[in-house]
Parts: sequence; structure tokens; C-alpha cells
Amino acid sequence: MKVIEIAGDAARPGGNEHFVGQVAIQPILGGADGLAVAVVRFSPGARTYLHSHDVVQVLHCIEGTGILATERTRYTVTPGMIVHVPEGELHWHGATEDSSFVHVSIRLPGESRWTKTDPLAPAAD
Repeated sequence: MKVIEIAGDAARPGGNEHFVGQVAIQPILGGADGLAVAVVRFSPGARTYLHSHDVVQVLHCIEGTGILATERTRYTVTPGMIVHVPEGELHWHGATEDSSFVHVSIRLPGESRWTKTDPLAPAAD
């Protein structure tokens, strides 16, 4: 058994490989545990690039106001909401421009496929 506390000071910078803006991640469980769980903290306006996973992902929203979206549909999410992302579905998630956002990501170990597509970037002419 493991008991792990969610703590903001345990989060580490997410970097810019998969994120736009400031994002911090606190890994809770890893592949060796049979379940990948992480707390992800987005500063206002920060977000992931468009990506997909080879496994189902569940996101439990715990603080602030966020956006969970596919290429066609966008949802505003708040604490207490849970989002189910089917395997293989291109999606992105992050904070609204005026709020930070925190969610817990839960998924089985598996590959992720990341693009460098910023879903909110202005369209090129």
C-alpha cells in the first residue's frame, strides 16, 4: 500500500515539450505500479499540445476552471467533474485564460502520441 499526499510543492516543471505556458506535474504512481497517476497544475492560459494515448485516460478536475477539448468539441470543466477520454482520441487540456486549473490524470501504462499543434494558436495565413 502507498499513501501519497497531493502537494503543490512536490510538483516539478512540465517543460515545453508537451505544454504551452507554465505547467507543473506531481507524479503519484508510475508504470511499475500498474497505473499512471499524476497531478497536473496549469497556470492561467497554459495547456497541452494536441495529443492522444493508446489507453483510456480519466481526468478528475480538482481546482480552478479548465478546458478539455477534442479537435471539434470543447468543454469548460470545474472541480468535481470527471472526464473520460477514449483511447486514441486526439485531445488537449489546460486552464482558461483567467484561472489556474488542476486535474488528476489516471490511466493504465501506455504510449502517448504528441503533436506540436497548439490548439489555441492563431491560424496561419
